[in-house]
Amino acid sequence: MKKFFFIFFIISAFYIYLHYFISSFFSKFAYTKIFWNRFFLTLCLISILTLFLRRFLNGGLLEYLYILAFVWMGYVIIFSFLILLAKILTLFYPFEFKKVFIITCALSVFILFKSFYNIFKTPKVKEINIYSPYVSRNYKLVFISDIHLDFSFKNKLFSTITKKIEEISPDALIIGGDLFDPGFKLDEYVYRIKKVKFPVFFVFGNHEYYYGIYKSMEITHQLGFKVLDNSAMSLGDINIIGLCDIKTKYMEVETVKNIISKNYKKNAFNILVSHQPLYFKEVSEIYDILMLSGHTHCGQIFPFHLFTRIFYNYFCGEYKNKNSILFVSSGAGSWGPPLRFLSTAEILVINIVSDERN
Repeated sequence: MKKFFFIFFIISAFYIYLHYFISSFFSKFAYTKIFWNRFFLTLCLISILTLFLRRFLNGGLLEYLYILAFVWMGYVIIFSFLILLAKILTLFYPFEFKKVFIITCALSVFILFKSFYNIFKTPKVKEINIYSPYVSRNYKLVFISDIHLDFSFKNKLFSTITKKIEEISPDALIIGGDLFDPGFKLDEYVYRIKKVKFPVFFVFGNHEYYYGIYKSMEITHQLGFKVLDNSAMSLGDINIIGLCDIKTKYMEVETVKNIISKNYKKNAFNILVSHQPLYFKEVSEIYDILMLSGHTHCGQIFPFHLFTRIFYNYFCGEYKNKNSILFVSSGAGSWGPPLRFLSTAEILVINIVSDERN
């Protein structure tokens, strides 16, 4: 808990600083620095307040307020980055500040609307083929993660994603966690997934714990998910091992290895589903696996890409070690600000092809 409050304090302090950074940029264009400091600090405090307010009051017009607050949070990141680029550029080229200001503001607004538009697009379908001697027939699996259902419009987006997956007609769907978030409400759009004709396997991410792990368990039961909580289930020749969220449960690498050793099948195609892309190298030195993870969102909003890479060696996409493969999904939704800038949402289709030559 102390660690959580420390991280929250650091992030909040940085977020407040960004508002002062933007304020100094505006003060060079018009009015006084005190005026802009007060203006942007007010917006800062309101947006932070909504993080707590939405836990107690939700629905109706308040939901639109919360959406605007989250959009503002993302915009601050984008705008601050563009201001930094503008400042660096003017060090080498003495452009007129008025032109720099107008171009920076216009570009930031364009990126904001483009990033917001990206959220409403159906995630792109990415397909990979894996050949294995351990399957007697071909299998088609779909993997998604990090949808973060917290607003009603996201529930509708999830229904669209479900429809897209139904069109793919997989043998199974695997959801890699962070489906629910504080603010989530079960409705007919989410219930649609209960009607699909293929099994849905699910592992918990860190946000299921934030939402409430017992509430998350109850909802997954209502939706008919096959929950993998440090356990495994079979799908024909495929053995699917699912871990609970590693960081939230403070799981060391030896704990993860022990869980895998109890559930691993030598003469089957083994899939390890872990919300966070951790311990791949250590595990793949011992076991042949396909590991599926999410959590990183591939940065979601640039320049978060740079910070995410610092904390996660396996940032986004495909990684290999020995006979094992890790795929880190960019996610099919968004967390916090409903924006995506230089990070595309995706649905991963995995074709496991029978290869008797080996």
